[in-house]
Amino acid sequence: MVASKLKLIFLILFSLQLSVIFSIQNDGTNGISMTLHMSSDDLQGYERVAKMVQASKDRAWALKHGMHNHHHMKMKRKSKSLKEMSVQESLYASSVSVAYFIKFSVGTPPQADLLLIMDTGSDLVWVPCTGNYTCNNCPQDISASNGVFLPGKSSSAQNVKCADPKCKELYCRNANGRCSQSLQSCSGACPDYLYTYGKGSTTGHLVSETFTLPLEGGGRREVKNFGVGCSVVSSKISGIAGFGRGGLSMPSQLGPLIGDKFAYCLQSHQLFDDQNKSSRMVLGDMAVPKDIPLNYTPFLINSSVTASFSHYYIGLEGVSIGGKRLKLPSNLLSFDSKGNGGTIIDSGTSFTIFPEAIYKQIVDNFASQIAHRRAPDLEATTGLGLCYNFSGVENIQLPEFAFLFKGGSDMVLPDENCFMQIASDSFCLAMLNTSILENAVGPAALLGNYQQQNFYILYDREKNRLGFTQQNCKTFG
Repeated sequence: MVASKLKLIFLILFSLQLSVIFSIQNDGTNGISMTLHMSSDDLQGYERVAKMVQASKDRAWALKHGMHNHHHMKMKRKSKSLKEMSVQESLYASSVSVAYFIKFSVGTPPQADLLLIMDTGSDLVWVPCTGNYTCNNCPQDISASNGVFLPGKSSSAQNVKCADPKCKELYCRNANGRCSQSLQSCSGACPDYLYTYGKGSTTGHLVSETFTLPLEGGGRREVKNFGVGCSVVSSKISGIAGFGRGGLSMPSQLGPLIGDKFAYCLQSHQLFDDQNKSSRMVLGDMAVPKDIPLNYTPFLINSSVTASFSHYYIGLEGVSIGGKRLKLPSNLLSFDSKGNGGTIIDSGTSFTIFPEAIYKQIVDNFASQIAHRRAPDLEATTGLGLCYNFSGVENIQLPEFAFLFKGGSDMVLPDENCFMQIASDSFCLAMLNTSILENAVGPAALLGNYQQQNFYILYDREKNRLGFTQQNCKTFG
């Protein structure tokens, strides 16, 4: 009863803040509609939350310690015009790390549909490849049902050569324009890669292939000469569709065809919400809604020679809690000379993560404005830093939280985006801290997908800006 009461309160608060519902219409002239889905697992309660916390911290470690580093590896290798195309893709959510997954196929003829993480924090699109593919420590709910691409059975598969721009995108991604040593004496095929994600990795080679998108209403749309990583071995992950800013990402390779823009609307992944729900992604001009204005903030460029080009940096200028703007350390919100600092929006991170100097202020201000009983044992068990017990409480009062972005755009979060219900009588702040973000090159704050749920998020790469508005993603489309 109490659990239902809290969920109802969250839903009421959410509906009161949500002013308008809009839909994306496909008029048939420049759009492709596709169904989006979520996956689920059997983890519940404390175990699932602890997994999400650890996955988010692993992600932060990866972003600060060499995510998508490329190394040369020596291995044995075993229709219609798309001009001004718009695409709506399929997203699937893994409830362990709460990643979202996209489905498509590769090859001629198209082979088994592949289930890949949609990741705005990396670039390479890579698939499980060859009959000898091995996935070490991969989640069973994903790897067991995922297909494997067999290039020997595709008439369109071609190994990418060293001189191909796709190979240069893989190995020549420093801000100074220099290529890695892998290409210095390269001839013939593009060198095999080792692509690291902090706690996970993949090894393979780059191929040029036909990329096929399944349509929502039936049928398929082909994209030829698409650069795909053919991965023979991976660890912890069994396929990623990179949506970052680098040249090998999905939106970069489709750029002119989709107007260089995409958007998504992620349904809630609260612990007590129903699973197997649909989310939506839109690629193309119709990603910009015509009937509802969006709030915009510009993408920022971290110009340090050691910074990654993959990330979508946004200008977080502060946060407010209960209408009170916090005084956050400016050196963490902007870039220093080494490229450290700033904030990225990242679909691959579950919970928003801050460095300790920012997180402590957030926790202290929430604690000073929330009158409910703290639950320190729950904080220790889950790894979340601010938990409350509301047993016997009739009226739950929570202060409003908002991200304050450059350009005067505020993202006011509904309560369900700030707090996660952990048990029938308790909830926790769904944000984290880690000292990892205060050291090494890379972002100081990560805006995770938990805080993005039930928002329409537009990545307008053409105009170099992020758009957003609160949206009931269950009714979107």
